[in-house]
Amino acid sequence: METAKRRQIVTAVCPIGDAGTTRKGASILGNVEIARRLSAGKLGTMGASSQGKGAKEGKGAKEGKGAKEAGAQSATQLCVTGVDAAARKRIGRRIRRGEMISPYRGIYAETAYWNQLNPKQRTLHILEALSRRHPNWVYAGLSAAAAMNLEYTWTLLKDDAIYVVSGPGRQAHTRAQTTPVFVPSDRFCTVRYVLGETTVSVFTTTPARTLVDCALRYPFRVVLGMFDSALRRRLTDTDAIIDECDRIRADCGPVFRLLHYADARSENGGESLCRATLIDSGFAVPELQREFTDPDNAWHSRRVDFVWHTDDGRTIVLEYDGMRKYVDPSMTKRRDIQQVVSDEKTRDDMLLRAGVTTVVHATYDDVVTPGALWSKLMDARVPRTDAIPFYEHE
Repeated sequence: METAKRRQIVTAVCPIGDAGTTRKGASILGNVEIARRLSAGKLGTMGASSQGKGAKEGKGAKEGKGAKEAGAQSATQLCVTGVDAAARKRIGRRIRRGEMISPYRGIYAETAYWNQLNPKQRTLHILEALSRRHPNWVYAGLSAAAAMNLEYTWTLLKDDAIYVVSGPGRQAHTRAQTTPVFVPSDRFCTVRYVLGETTVSVFTTTPARTLVDCALRYPFRVVLGMFDSALRRRLTDTDAIIDECDRIRADCGPVFRLLHYADARSENGGESLCRATLIDSGFAVPELQREFTDPDNAWHSRRVDFVWHTDDGRTIVLEYDGMRKYVDPSMTKRRDIQQVVSDEKTRDDMLLRAGVTTVVHATYDDVVTPGALWSKLMDARVPRTDAIPFYEHE
């Protein structure tokens, strides 16, 4: 058991250099390495191209054809930062014409390119630019969660704030778009992610501390996905999260509630959001990822998202269907919507043959629309925790 636990930690925490090395007072005790690629969009005419070396400080706003030729080399554009007064004036004229945008003070990007990015991708671009200007900053909270690629709804990023650690021996950050997070500890890690061909390295709080900070700041239903994804990818474990709670002076009740319901079997953030919503609505906690076999064909089986087995012998299945299922070619396999719906009906018929009593389908709109998911589950007579309390603990 101890060997298995140690192997999980080694898999999730990959040291880079010797443990305990310091960087201006911050002891780097471990390094979480997360490599991922962002979908590429068309590159604008100005800015640093991502060719592995990044953009040099003070050189991001090269004038004339040089910047245009550099930008055309890559589909992923890094933000411009660290420019001189003359370059700021030129950028200012482009901003007034709507050609460029400044998402953060001193950071600039092409408007057309920026508009193609989702909120999480925009955060990662800002962190990359800030890492060039302030290489010793340690990011916390939602900013650290974005760097680690933890799963959460993009609505949390509507304030555009960047969360930076402050504490003993660290500068207090008072910029309008920077929110300080007090961390009386030097337990930080290095997170790596990929923008185009550029590998970005930033300092963040540990995965456990990041989860605790987010749990204390945001509602249960939008943070459960972070806990699910962190446990699924073995970035941390329950003991480490509880240890972080012991280090802070705060009511960690929200953290313990999330730990109670967190489940590494949840496959994506949409399923986590759906599960958190039905828990908040008072429904019994379902079983996850249950597999059913077609009685007419033993080689044909299907795994479902959520299932309840009731005392009166009923089996209720809930399938979370994101909109991508119907419109994303990578998921529809080039089938039209009618064919996708027909295939869904065929799968539902198989579940009914396998003994399922009721199949409920819920979309993202059902989950985020007040009362929509509740109505579907009530119509299906899904058990509620106030009627069957033991479901809370299974």
